[in-house]
Amino acid sequence: MGKIKFYAAMLAAKLAYLALKMLGRNATYLPGEIAVHICPDFIGYLKKPETVICVTGTNGKTTTSNLLNSVLTECGYDVLNNSLGSNVHGGIASALLCNSTFSGKPKKQLAVLEVDERSSLLVYKHLTPDYLVINNIMRDSIKRNAHTEFISYILNTAVPAETKVILNADDIICASLVEQCKNRTYFGVDAEAPDTAELPFVRDIVYCPKCGGELKYDYIRFNHIGRCKCEKCGWGSPARDFTVTEIDRENSTFTVTGEGKKTVLRLVNDNIVNVFNCCGAFALLTRFGLSAEQIKGAFEKLEIVRTRLETVSVKDVNITMLLAKGQNPVATTRCFAYAAGAEYENKSVLLMNDDKEDNINNSENTCWLYDCDFSYFSDESVAELIIAGPRSKDTYLRALIAGVDASKIKICDKTRDGALLVDFKKSKEVFVLYDNYRMDDAEAVKKTLVSRIENEE
Repeated sequence: MGKIKFYAAMLAAKLAYLALKMLGRNATYLPGEIAVHICPDFIGYLKKPETVICVTGTNGKTTTSNLLNSVLTECGYDVLNNSLGSNVHGGIASALLCNSTFSGKPKKQLAVLEVDERSSLLVYKHLTPDYLVINNIMRDSIKRNAHTEFISYILNTAVPAETKVILNADDIICASLVEQCKNRTYFGVDAEAPDTAELPFVRDIVYCPKCGGELKYDYIRFNHIGRCKCEKCGWGSPARDFTVTEIDRENSTFTVTGEGKKTVLRLVNDNIVNVFNCCGAFALLTRFGLSAEQIKGAFEKLEIVRTRLETVSVKDVNITMLLAKGQNPVATTRCFAYAAGAEYENKSVLLMNDDKEDNINNSENTCWLYDCDFSYFSDESVAELIIAGPRSKDTYLRALIAGVDASKIKICDKTRDGALLVDFKKSKEVFVLYDNYRMDDAEAVKKTLVSRIENEE
């Protein structure tokens, strides 16, 4: 009966895939959703590629999986991936079935799959990753991911013991995950370590999960990312196998030290979060078997996905488009810090990270805004803060509470109208921060800004 359901699911999913392609759609989710609806064990019946690499964690999944896919493709591998599609159960099924014959045999022998943390329980019981990169575990959408203990429980329950794991050693929650996996590789960043252990107002772990003692930090970068140790029992951040030991921003390179050698790589993006992502990718690729020379050559051609980060220069104005995931306070705060910390005397920040889906037949919970650190916008280099969207007044209130000067804040209820409020006399550096459900609005705003500059408004 199971096989009959499998073939029925495969037929229905393949037909759905063809129909969506004829309509010009990506077909990255619906075919798989149809398949698992008809046959819940659909992924289990599919024959898997010889090597399966998965990437999970709160932030950086898409960036890291795309980096891996690009490097492996550049090195000559034919890679199955879900880089254009969904990272949940149905999306994983879609990626696998679209690269399978009707009988379920894989067309490609290497897969790089981004997997949503909550989908782990559904995916890993049918698919055992050979390698799994876990970037970090942090607070995320309060409606979906609740808290780090919940996500840690899911991963600890779901990840197979035989999987080789690559873990962020500077994230004490991440580093302590999946103890059943004995083949463990740790990565982290030592370069530009802060000289303070002052704790931020938002962090996801305070006490040692082993004995309950208070964790003491040597230094902390943001949230709970840093190096710490429990003074009571000695448990703490593990030694790194691969470490970013130098970041040369002037020459756009960074150095990874590991396995007794140093490798200098092109700095794809200087945001410290992406330096972590690149180090995790390097660690995985090395464990996979690529040489440092192969990885270095491929890194020369890498780019961060355009929908994540893009800079457009028009006349004497630079426009930086930066994805700031709505309802994800840590990721959003890192974008605040990146924009505010950019080395320009005057800049305009256009904030439009309302979650569009939450404004459709729903009531948005705005409490996540209070886990974001808006104080970055108090920096003197931020000439104006423009808040656009249906929740602009809520965000305005949060900025005021954080101490941002009201005189430099502008608000508007319509997301795309924010582009009309940018004052190019105040700033030639514009940062547009937008939610991942606002990409269509972001593109429209970028076009409006470009048009205004070209027409010398």
